Amino acid sequence: MALDVEVPNPPDLTNRGVPDDFDATDELGGPNEFHRAELEDVLRDGAWQEAFHEWAAYTDLTDEEYRVLHDHGLLEELDFYWDPAEGRLRFEVPPLPATEADESLLRAELNDLAHTVVEMIEDAYWEGAPHWATEAFEEEPTGDG
Repeated sequence: MALDVEVPNPPDLTNRGVPDDFDATDELGGPNEFHRAELEDVLRDGAWQEAFHEWAAYTDLTDEEYRVLHDHGLLEELDFYWDPAEGRLRFEVPPLPATEADESLLRAELNDLAHTVVEMIEDAYWEGAPHWATEAFEEEPTGDG
């Protein structure tokens, strides 16, 4: 089933905390180590729109289920970041609010969208990978969250 909806704005990746997979004891060089500002630029340069169109063409969500994601701001809460420990692009899906919609379906579709975004960035937008990602792209990219 394909969704026929307008592409929402890409997530704002600035002013985000440390991703859940990290804790206060992890030695990080600071928030810039996650390269969210650079990733946000890539999303705004077209990666978000292209990935969203690709995902919308194959999603199992109905228009009503999509509206749950949209109206609760869950698309804007998707988080994309560079994982300096693993040397790869990662994502986090926000917690879902209690709704009458199928929570497992919503979570799966948010994961699919985020995975599609990561693949779009890796395949189409990082042809000349940034210096902080060069080593990762010499290996096989994994991209899953």
